[in-house]
Amino acid sequence: PPARFNFARDVIDRWGEDAARLAIRWVDDDGNEKELSYAGLAGRSRRFANALAAAGVQRGDTVVVMLGRNLEWWEILTACLRMGAVASPGTTQLSPKDIAYRMNAAKATCFITDPANAAKLDQVAAECPTLKARILVGGTREGWLSYDEVTAAADDRFEAADTAFEEDALCYFTSGTTGYPKMTIHCHGYGLAHRITGKYWLDLKPGDLHWNISDTGWAKAAYSSFFGPFNQGATLFVHHSPVFDAKKSLDLLAQYPVTTLCGAPTVYRMLVLEDLSSYAFATLRHCVGAGEPLNPEVIETWKRATG
Repeated sequence: PPARFNFARDVIDRWGEDAARLAIRWVDDDGNEKELSYAGLAGRSRRFANALAAAGVQRGDTVVVMLGRNLEWWEILTACLRMGAVASPGTTQLSPKDIAYRMNAAKATCFITDPANAAKLDQVAAECPTLKARILVGGTREGWLSYDEVTAAADDRFEAADTAFEEDALCYFTSGTTGYPKMTIHCHGYGLAHRITGKYWLDLKPGDLHWNISDTGWAKAAYSSFFGPFNQGATLFVHHSPVFDAKKSLDLLAQYPVTTLCGAPTVYRMLVLEDLSSYAFATLRHCVGAGEPLNPEVIETWKRATG
């Protein structure tokens, strides 16, 4: 491995040299659609890295990110990696007590969420002595910085931190099934290591459209919705929805040219309960499951329906 590695600089910026290369194709339940190029992702992350620095976040600080599949989630993670801050993603299901625990365990200085979850932090902010900045995605709130405003006002030039391969980059928490959740730290080299995930497990290459059906709060999103596809210069398909709907997912799978699919076994078990014969999956060529074993009957049903 190289002694120094920064995913934002060495991967996102590199693919961004091709202005037309698409990083993300994003849709929501209302039919809204957005596209973000690698160059756009690089530029937005540079602006937000400057905004974080202006808010008092320094290299090595932990930033807790509690968002759904908002497009900004990818910009925020890239910005944290770029500046050497430690991103700590969490699911939107976290309670105020969960948030306080994570903020204090990680000595986090910044918390980022949406309007639906901001009150949770406000309830426990007084218990979080290291907190310096609260940033709101998609709205305004007293005592919070607006993500849109601070990003728009920031400079688009930011020299990436020359981070060490073994330097802290991500802080995930275990699910806490045996006692309190425990911090799991991944280094900057973790992003490079997922080249194996992108190339061999997800079978991705430039031009592919990859859909990983996972909440952004889980580590699965890091390897299958971020590092894996971006290492390969592929395009990520994102469906921003609060709940998983099997029929809606199949409709999208038939509508968009998705080539590779990644989902938990529960996802496939729900998909095969639908009438798969009424769909055509013209571009789909490779599917993987993760998290637990997937029973052979489901695999066989899915394979017969999709090829």
